[in-house]
Amino acid sequence: MDAFAAFSEFESLWSRLCPDSPFGRDEKEAQRAIHEADRLEALWDQTEAAGELLALLSSDPLRLSRLNHHLQRLPRFPESEGLLGEVELFEVKKFLHHYTELLGILSPEARGTFALPAPPEGLLELLNQGRQSAESFYLADAYDPTLAEVRARLRTLGERLAELQARQLGRIEELLGLRFGERPFLVLPQGDLATAKEAHALLELEPYDEGRVLVKPRILGEAWALREELEGLLARERVEEAQVLARLGAAVQKALPVLVACRRGVGTFDLALARTRLARELKLVRPVLTEGPVRIRGGRFLPCEELCARLGLPYTPLDAEFEGPVTVIFGSNMGGKTVVLKTLAFLQSCVQAGLFVPALAFETRLYRQCRFIGEGGEPGAQGLSGFGREIRQVVEALAHREGGLLLLLDEFARTTSSREAEALLGALLGDLSRAPGLLALCSTHFRGLPRDPAVAYRRMAGLRRAALEGMAESEDLETRIRRIDGLMDYRLVPDTGEQGLSDALAIAGMLGLSVEIVKKAQTLLGHG
Repeated sequence: MDAFAAFSEFESLWSRLCPDSPFGRDEKEAQRAIHEADRLEALWDQTEAAGELLALLSSDPLRLSRLNHHLQRLPRFPESEGLLGEVELFEVKKFLHHYTELLGILSPEARGTFALPAPPEGLLELLNQGRQSAESFYLADAYDPTLAEVRARLRTLGERLAELQARQLGRIEELLGLRFGERPFLVLPQGDLATAKEAHALLELEPYDEGRVLVKPRILGEAWALREELEGLLARERVEEAQVLARLGAAVQKALPVLVACRRGVGTFDLALARTRLARELKLVRPVLTEGPVRIRGGRFLPCEELCARLGLPYTPLDAEFEGPVTVIFGSNMGGKTVVLKTLAFLQSCVQAGLFVPALAFETRLYRQCRFIGEGGEPGAQGLSGFGREIRQVVEALAHREGGLLLLLDEFARTTSSREAEALLGALLGDLSRAPGLLALCSTHFRGLPRDPAVAYRRMAGLRRAALEGMAESEDLETRIRRIDGLMDYRLVPDTGEQGLSDALAIAGMLGLSVEIVKKAQTLLGHG
């Protein structure tokens, strides 16, 4: 997983996209990082069409259940040329059965929207001859009159042979007291049959060990002839079956292009249903592609939102507009600036995977490259420091800015001296502000950053100081963190460049640092 994907935590949403059929799952795995606007619009159109279908079927739960059932029962089938056996023909028949039932649930308009073609004409009927169930296949007598004739003779001979064997076993039991039942042989003490003449006439005896013999019914007269004829007929049956399989396999091969188109349509349809179910569950909306500013209204970073819900904490959706190519976001630690970057990364990942987004509205562009630079990024070359790794990542990102680049920098250069970091970051952001097709967001706590008129500056609103109260010394860490979360204003607001009060010192005090140390730090800060 690359650094951007790991930073956005997009996999937490992607893993919840669950198509029902194997073809929908194949389509899902093949559909990442889409860069073509027309392809994305087509996917979103299909998601909306699937939503309309589910809304229509919501009043008919039985029909909706049948739809899901047939999608889940669709099997894979062989798509390469070659001889097909009964198992492969069964898979084709099962696919055709459930596919045909699926089409029967959908309107002609829905079939057209998802490119679901009619199944190969006559193929299901061909594979369904004889008295077969919908989900079974065997070479029935109905496939070939010669095959039926051979099998009829086999049944007659089998019945006659069973009759002779039953008669012989009855004589053995009557004369010798031996009951074979369904067993093909018995193991008896050697002396039991040594003097019985009838035993040698009716049984075959073979030494088993020093004291026992293996006893089998002897094949007599007519039974020998019947067995020989049976063996010949079984060989002929295999020949006739092979000829039937070859004819059926040829019919399937001829229909294979249509079958593949049906499979492709199922994948498209199934994945659209999965997308719309996800959109309903999580209240996702269709994004808008634009060449103008990136706008977020009510954007939700789902992993954080769900964590807040589990902890009983309020969650603040993101409202933001990024007009220029570069935006700097100031704020103290725990102030939410990294979550702003994560929210944009999450929303953009949704867009370029063809999903709707967790927001009230999201307008954005498409980017050929999406890069993240910061803590938790990709490992660098052996021997590089954290700062050296970040520099290499910047170099690599800028080398691939053609076609559009979304670049997120989280606390860039935090591991080097603040004066050098501020100078380097200021120069880098100035250069990025003049790059076409680029959007860069940089979070930082470096307030001495030199200002560039081409760069937009924002800050997190920070602590609501009017509601700030001291914490009891007995409060544990979790309680203190919850108190901070409750007092933090996570809105993104314009930054005027004024220094203002330090949230960092207030947070340090709220986390338990002694009052004397915090006050001393405030004094030093006031003296510059």
